[in-house]
Amino acid sequence: TSPAAAAAAAAASTLLLLLAGAHPTAAFVSSNTQRHCPAPNSPHHLQIMTATDDSSTTASWSSPSSSSSPYAAVPNPPPTKTAAAVLFDIDGTLADSWRLGYDATAVVLQSNDLSDVVPFDEHIYHATCVYATPERLARTAGLTPDSPNFEQVGNDLGRQFDDHYVKLVSPQTCAFYPGMMDILQNLPDETRLGALTNACAAYGHAVLRSNCPVRTALDNTYGLGFALYSRFDTIHGADSVPAPKPSPEGLLQCAREIGLDDELGKIVYVGDAVGDGRAARAAGMVSVGVLWGSNSEDKLRSADTFDYIVGSVEELRELLPQRE
Repeated sequence: TSPAAAAAAAAASTLLLLLAGAHPTAAFVSSNTQRHCPAPNSPHHLQIMTATDDSSTTASWSSPSSSSSPYAAVPNPPPTKTAAAVLFDIDGTLADSWRLGYDATAVVLQSNDLSDVVPFDEHIYHATCVYATPERLARTAGLTPDSPNFEQVGNDLGRQFDDHYVKLVSPQTCAFYPGMMDILQNLPDETRLGALTNACAAYGHAVLRSNCPVRTALDNTYGLGFALYSRFDTIHGADSVPAPKPSPEGLLQCAREIGLDDELGKIVYVGDAVGDGRAARAAGMVSVGVLWGSNSEDKLRSADTFDYIVGSVEELRELLPQRE
């Protein structure tokens, strides 16, 4: 029996804790970063604090005097059509990839003799997707953050998952949602584009390359995705930023890389999870929640972390900058 299986057997009775509450426990975020992740505030004025020191800077969002958007989730939300940059979550936002993640998780559990020790189904998978991969797998294995080997087991299972997960990426296993390619292709040239996932960075790159093949103009087989991958100015995962979402650190790193760290209110972050909204709100960015991912409308609205919530790709198109 593997160490992970032994630990899971001892803690399996506490597995239901992972389904409790809407507030993710950032067990893999440093205590300093956790202390600087503010609770959701008004989207018009909030404190942004870094994980490197105790200094703070204030970022104010300028809102239009009124908003007629039917997708607004807060009164008078910040503008989106004039955004200088749009950053995307990947799983459940850009790509319909949940089955790939679910199957890869099942393989990891089976490989570590956990399949018959802990319960695992689609509901548990979606409920744990609020966490970065190591924490998600430690919880799926039946452990809780106070377990002495929680981080060790999570990191070990996470490495196994990433190795398996990235190799299975293809246009069939992680295709963009219908209409999403068109939105990306019609972002104005001056609008910066990026992605931040709580999976590993290699997975983020693999999904974008798979859906956005770079081809030459002389290649008469090219189709959608022509040179689109190269338009992504910043692509990161939980393993390439200081802390995973819901920490704002990853988004702040993306902002620095695209030269907009002094204009955070001009960046839109699009995601399907409560942690996506929390990260964007804490970073001082405009947050847009989508309903085709792992979370229900009630869950996203009750968390009060999104400025806008959309139910279709077409509605998202209406919010984002697009070529005329």
